Amino acid sequence: MKKIISSLSILFLIISLCSGCREKANTEITEQIKNGLKKDSQEFMESIKAVLIKEIQTNGIVSAVSVCSDTAQVLTNDYGIKKGIYIKRVSFKNRNPNNYPDEFETKGLKYFEELNSQNKLNQNSDYYEVIETDGVKNARFMKPIIIQAPCLNCHGNTENINEEVKTILHNKYPEDKATGYKVDNLRGAVSIQKTL
Repeated sequence: MKKIISSLSILFLIISLCSGCREKANTEITEQIKNGLKKDSQEFMESIKAVLIKEIQTNGIVSAVSVCSDTAQVLTNDYGIKKGIYIKRVSFKNRNPNNYPDEFETKGLKYFEELNSQNKLNQNSDYYEVIETDGVKNARFMKPIIIQAPCLNCHGNTENINEEVKTILHNKYPEDKATGYKVDNLRGAVSIQKTL
């Protein structure tokens, strides 16, 4: 009986120790990985911005709404596959329901909000962690998305948004929370996950 209790105690101790190891965060990330993720986020945002600006200049803002809602999702997926990363845009005031932040992204967005409240948020700001789950390490990285003038065509005050654009947005995103912004406001973030 003592052997069984002793064995169960040891087993319980091992399980307790291992369960603590199952999911842990490690804030260390190499400069090489961090710089690569910074570059990926910057390239990604520049490519999306270039497509949107070209569409606005060529076919107008109404057409650009479709590019942002449909083409941008395809470009995001394609970019992630090409780079071997998982990438998305997230915000507390999301337009697309799929762009609501997870636990890590929530911490990152709150960090950016804090920087913003102190007037310290800029294009060089970032947030990152290495998170290990079930023995798999993932680098998680975020860069803020800051509102620029062209963004206001779809994300500004609703009274200033084109009526046709408002109709499209309402039809595509009936739960839209992504309006009311001004230039230099924090819109959300680019979130990248890379398996190490």
